[in-house]
Amino acid sequence: MDQSFTGEVIEWRGPAPYYFVPVPEEDGEALRAVALSASYGWGMLPIRARIGTTEWKTSLWPKDGGYLLPLKDAVRKPKGLDAGDTVEIQLTFEPPPRGQKQTREQTARPRTRESARDGARDSRSVRSRESVGAAELTIVPANQATAADLRAVFGERGASARCWCQRFRMLPKESWASEGAEELAARLRDQTACDNPKAEATSGLIAYLDGDPVGWCAVAPRVDHPRLLRDFRVPWQDRTEDKADPTVWAVTCFVTRVGYRRRGISRALARAAADFARDCGARAVEGYPDLVDGGYVGTLATFADAGYAEASRPGRRRAVMRIDF
Repeated sequence: MDQSFTGEVIEWRGPAPYYFVPVPEEDGEALRAVALSASYGWGMLPIRARIGTTEWKTSLWPKDGGYLLPLKDAVRKPKGLDAGDTVEIQLTFEPPPRGQKQTREQTARPRTRESARDGARDSRSVRSRESVGAAELTIVPANQATAADLRAVFGERGASARCWCQRFRMLPKESWASEGAEELAARLRDQTACDNPKAEATSGLIAYLDGDPVGWCAVAPRVDHPRLLRDFRVPWQDRTEDKADPTVWAVTCFVTRVGYRRRGISRALARAAADFARDCGARAVEGYPDLVDGGYVGTLATFADAGYAEASRPGRRRAVMRIDF
């Protein structure tokens, strides 16, 4: 299926500004018909887009009954396109062979040994080590993502699917074992307000690459983390910080989806987290990297490359990285 249209470039001003071209309503009707049989589980359509001689792969985003085409900076800037410009676009959609369609929920959650092996083979195509530039990612507040996107990033196994970014948010006497993964996952859904674009607050950011959710970063006021205030000495040792100060925010967790790791996604999220905190009224934002293995709290390089400066080093294994606005 090929389709051409002319649209106006619009800008979405989030933590990482991004540009889109809305698909005209009359063209959207044909796309909606295709979506019934070939979209992702929540209506995203994989396509190839072309402007002039430049072609790239992406996915159409459903919004208010229509579709938005993400316009990458790698495409937009060389052509000198900006908000308000009119551009002619050609879309090409190739439906999957009959019987091979899978929703993303099925792909992310294999239920048999055979489907797990098939999923592992299919995932090899995304297991690249090629670095991903910030301009290639769409990073949005987590309330603008779906619960399915969140689950796709965290996965079904491993530490991320056990913790659900609750390490610093649990109350006294609570633990991963006492609360259980499903309860902790429900807490994260509540904290992020996912599936609710009109929510007034959220607790993190989601990164997309070509329409696929690939990364998570937790960023919220430092006072929102009971265990960070109570048990974690790193932010406070040899410093005169006010634990009750709501204007200092903390970046406490990164999760990169399996198949997309070690490609720079956490760095982009760390930078976007700082922008997001500033836009929400923070006067500073901090991170607490692990100098030995990084883990889910991030590495020193992750924060340094994103513009954070070292504020203190309370021990051989930890540092406090900070941006003051």
